[in-house]
Amino acid sequence: MTAHPLLVAGEGRACSELMAAMPGIAVKTGAEAVFVAILPEQGLGVALKIEDGTTRASECAVTAILARLGAIAADHPAAARRLTPPILSRRGLAVGAIRPDPAFWAGGARL
Repeated sequence: MTAHPLLVAGEGRACSELMAAMPGIAVKTGAEAVFVAILPEQGLGVALKIEDGTTRASECAVTAILARLGAIAADHPAAARRLTPPILSRRGLAVGAIRPDPAFWAGGARL
């Protein structure tokens, strides 16, 4: 997976783009907004499930967790694109945004 991340999900998909940005780290999405990540050098695994089943929240959450663990910089293009994605109206107008809780970045929220 880590050797060929684009073969995992494809261009434009969160798991492929995040893996390409973090050599040696595996990330994979599953059904109903499940994400897993394997960080072998840290001896860590991450699994998350977003209750409502939407990928927009799961992509933001897994990226925030990976950034907080130091696996990817929050300002890396692959991360930044997922940390604050806009919510668009049917007309394509930005009407909101998805973002991690500020307490998460301040260390107040537990991993």
